[in-house]
Amino acid sequence: MSFPTARIPDPPPPTPRLRFRRWTDCDRDRLAYFRLQCDPEVMTYIDPGRRFASVPAISAMLAKDPPFDRYGYGFWLVESVASGEAIGTIGMKAKPDYGWVEFGYLFKRACWGQGIATEAAAAVLAWADAAGISPLYARVLPDNTASVRVLQRAGFEFVRIGPPEDDFDHVYRRVSNSAPKPPR
Repeated sequence: MSFPTARIPDPPPPTPRLRFRRWTDCDRDRLAYFRLQCDPEVMTYIDPGRRFASVPAISAMLAKDPPFDRYGYGFWLVESVASGEAIGTIGMKAKPDYGWVEFGYLFKRACWGQGIATEAAAAVLAWADAAGISPLYARVLPDNTASVRVLQRAGFEFVRIGPPEDDFDHVYRRVSNSAPKPPR
Protein backbone atom coordinates (compact mmCIF):
# COMPACT_ATOMS: atom_id res chain seq x y z
CA MET A 1 0.00 0.00 0.00
CA SER A 2 1.29 3.45 -0.79
CA PHE A 3 0.85 6.37 1.55
CA PRO A 4 0.71 10.07 0.74
CA THR A 5 3.97 11.97 0.83
CA ALA A 6 4.09 15.56 2.05
CA ARG A 7 4.50 18.09 -0.74
CA ILE A 8 5.75 20.87 1.56
CA PRO A 9 8.55 21.13 4.14
CA ASP A 10 7.87 20.60 7.81
CA PRO A 11 7.21 21.61 10.56
CA PRO A 12 3.89 23.44 10.77
CA PRO A 13 4.22 27.17 11.46
CA PRO A 14 4.04 28.26 15.10
CA THR A 15 0.85 29.40 16.76
CA PRO A 16 0.67 32.19 19.35
CA ARG A 17 1.44 29.71 22.14
CA LEU A 18 3.10 26.75 20.41
CA ARG A 19 6.14 25.93 18.32
CA PHE A 20 6.66 22.65 16.44
CA ARG A 21 9.91 20.90 15.56
CA ARG A 22 11.26 17.45 14.90
CA TRP A 23 12.42 15.41 17.84
CA THR A 24 16.21 15.26 17.91
CA ASP A 25 18.69 12.70 19.16
CA CYS A 26 19.59 14.91 22.11
CA ASP A 27 19.10 13.53 25.58
CA ARG A 28 16.91 16.50 26.53
CA ASP A 29 14.30 15.60 23.88
CA ARG A 30 14.36 11.90 24.73
CA LEU A 31 13.98 12.68 28.43
CA ALA A 32 11.03 15.01 27.72
CA TYR A 33 9.24 12.21 25.87
CA PHE A 34 10.07 9.69 28.56
CA ARG A 35 8.68 12.03 31.25
CA LEU A 36 5.41 12.27 29.32
CA GLN A 37 5.27 8.48 29.34
CA CYS A 38 5.97 8.27 33.07
CA ASP A 39 2.75 10.06 34.03
CA PRO A 40 0.16 7.30 34.45
CA GLU A 41 -2.72 9.74 33.99
CA VAL A 42 -1.29 10.98 30.67
CA MET A 43 -0.87 7.38 29.53
CA THR A 44 -4.35 6.20 30.60
CA TYR A 45 -5.68 6.11 27.04
CA ILE A 46 -2.46 5.28 25.19
CA ASP A 47 -1.96 1.93 23.47
CA PRO A 48 0.27 -0.22 25.73
CA GLY A 49 2.37 -1.07 22.66
CA ARG A 50 3.39 2.60 22.46
CA ARG A 51 4.79 2.77 25.99
CA PHE A 52 8.53 2.71 26.52
CA ALA A 53 10.38 1.55 29.62
CA SER A 54 13.46 3.72 29.14
CA VAL A 55 15.06 6.55 27.19
CA PRO A 56 17.21 4.04 25.21
CA ALA A 57 14.01 2.18 24.23
CA ILE A 58 12.59 5.43 22.80
CA SER A 59 15.82 6.03 20.86
CA ALA A 60 15.77 2.48 19.48
CA MET A 61 12.17 2.84 18.29
CA LEU A 62 12.88 6.15 16.58
CA ALA A 63 16.00 4.75 14.89
CA LYS A 64 13.94 1.90 13.37
CA ASP A 65 11.17 4.15 12.09
CA PRO A 66 12.32 7.41 10.49
CA PRO A 67 8.91 8.55 9.16
CA PHE A 68 10.09 11.99 8.05
CA ASP A 69 12.66 10.39 5.74
CA ARG A 70 10.05 8.16 4.16
CA TYR A 71 6.93 10.33 3.97
CA GLY A 72 7.84 13.90 4.92
CA TYR A 73 5.72 13.79 8.07
CA GLY A 74 5.74 12.19 11.50
CA PHE A 75 5.31 13.33 15.08
CA TRP A 76 6.66 16.70 16.07
CA LEU A 77 7.72 17.88 19.49
CA VAL A 78 5.50 20.71 20.73
CA GLU A 79 7.17 23.49 22.71
CA SER A 80 5.66 26.34 24.67
CA VAL A 81 6.58 29.62 22.96
CA ALA A 82 6.62 31.37 26.36
CA SER A 83 8.95 28.96 28.16
CA GLY A 84 10.62 26.87 25.44
CA GLU A 85 9.57 23.80 27.42
CA ALA A 86 8.66 20.58 25.61
CA ILE A 87 4.98 20.04 26.44
CA GLY A 88 3.90 17.27 24.10
CA THR A 89 3.90 15.63 20.72
CA ILE A 90 1.52 15.71 17.76
CA GLY A 91 1.54 14.48 14.20
CA MET A 92 0.81 11.72 11.73
CA LYS A 93 2.13 8.28 10.93
CA ALA A 94 1.54 5.87 8.06
CA LYS A 95 -0.05 2.72 9.54
CA PRO A 96 0.35 -0.13 7.02
CA ASP A 97 -1.49 -2.61 9.28
CA TYR A 98 -4.57 -0.40 9.13
CA GLY A 99 -4.10 1.01 5.61
CA TRP A 100 -4.29 4.65 6.66
CA VAL A 101 -2.41 7.68 7.94
CA GLU A 102 -3.11 8.12 11.63
CA PHE A 103 -3.25 11.42 13.50
CA GLY A 104 -2.46 11.59 17.19
CA TYR A 105 -1.19 13.73 20.05
CA LEU A 106 -0.03 13.54 23.65
CA PHE A 107 0.37 16.47 26.04
CA LYS A 108 1.54 17.00 29.59
CA ARG A 109 -1.23 16.93 32.13
CA ALA A 110 -0.39 20.52 33.14
CA CYS A 111 -1.50 21.58 29.63
CA TRP A 112 -4.92 19.92 29.75
CA GLY A 113 -8.04 22.07 29.72
CA GLN A 114 -6.29 25.10 28.17
CA GLY A 115 -7.08 24.52 24.50
CA ILE A 116 -3.48 23.47 23.77
CA ALA A 117 -4.45 20.22 21.99
CA THR A 118 -7.10 22.03 19.94
CA GLU A 119 -4.65 24.80 18.97
CA ALA A 120 -1.94 22.29 18.06
CA ALA A 121 -4.38 20.12 16.10
CA ALA A 122 -5.59 23.12 14.06
CA ALA A 123 -2.00 24.02 13.12
CA VAL A 124 -0.97 20.48 12.23
CA LEU A 125 -4.14 19.77 10.27
CA ALA A 126 -3.76 23.00 8.28
CA TRP A 127 -0.22 21.83 7.47
CA ALA A 128 -1.56 18.37 6.49
CA ASP A 129 -4.14 19.97 4.19
CA ALA A 130 -1.45 22.06 2.49
CA ALA A 131 0.81 19.01 2.25
CA GLY A 132 -1.89 16.88 0.63
CA ILE A 133 -2.13 14.38 3.50
CA SER A 134 -5.75 13.24 3.50
CA PRO A 135 -7.75 11.48 4.73
CA LEU A 136 -6.50 11.13 8.29
CA TYR A 137 -7.75 8.66 10.86
CA ALA A 138 -7.63 8.68 14.64
CA ARG A 139 -8.31 5.87 17.08
CA VAL A 140 -9.65 6.73 20.49
CA LEU A 141 -11.18 4.92 23.41
CA PRO A 142 -14.81 6.02 23.72
CA ASP A 143 -14.44 7.10 27.35
CA ASN A 144 -11.62 9.51 26.44
CA THR A 145 -14.17 12.30 26.05
CA ALA A 146 -11.60 15.12 26.04
CA SER A 147 -9.82 13.65 23.01
CA VAL A 148 -13.10 12.93 21.27
CA ARG A 149 -14.02 16.63 21.66
CA VAL A 150 -10.63 17.74 20.28
CA LEU A 151 -11.07 15.46 17.27
CA GLN A 152 -14.60 16.66 16.63
CA ARG A 153 -13.54 20.34 16.83
CA ALA A 154 -10.78 19.49 14.33
CA GLY A 155 -13.30 18.13 11.82
CA PHE A 156 -13.01 14.40 12.51
CA GLU A 157 -16.18 12.34 12.24
CA PHE A 158 -16.91 8.98 13.81
CA VAL A 159 -16.77 6.24 11.16
CA ARG A 160 -16.84 2.92 12.96
CA ILE A 161 -16.16 0.80 15.98
CA GLY A 162 -12.86 -1.04 15.63
CA PRO A 163 -12.29 -4.79 15.73
CA PRO A 164 -12.33 -6.51 19.14
CA GLU A 165 -8.55 -7.01 19.10
CA ASP A 166 -8.05 -3.27 18.73
CA ASP A 167 -7.87 -1.56 22.13
CA PHE A 168 -9.01 1.70 20.55
CA ASP A 169 -12.67 0.99 19.90
CA HIS A 170 -13.69 4.08 17.99
CA VAL A 171 -12.26 5.22 14.68
CA TYR A 172 -12.63 8.81 13.46
CA ARG A 173 -11.81 10.20 10.00
CA ARG A 174 -11.07 13.66 8.69
CA VAL A 175 -11.01 14.48 5.01
CA SER A 176 -9.12 17.62 4.03
CA ASN A 177 -11.21 20.67 3.27
CA SER A 178 -9.28 20.93 0.00
CA ALA A 179 -9.79 17.29 -1.01
CA PRO A 180 -13.02 15.92 -2.47
CA LYS A 181 -14.99 13.92 0.10
CA PRO A 182 -15.66 10.31 -0.86
CA PRO A 183 -19.28 9.13 -0.98
CA ARG A 184 -20.53 7.46 2.20
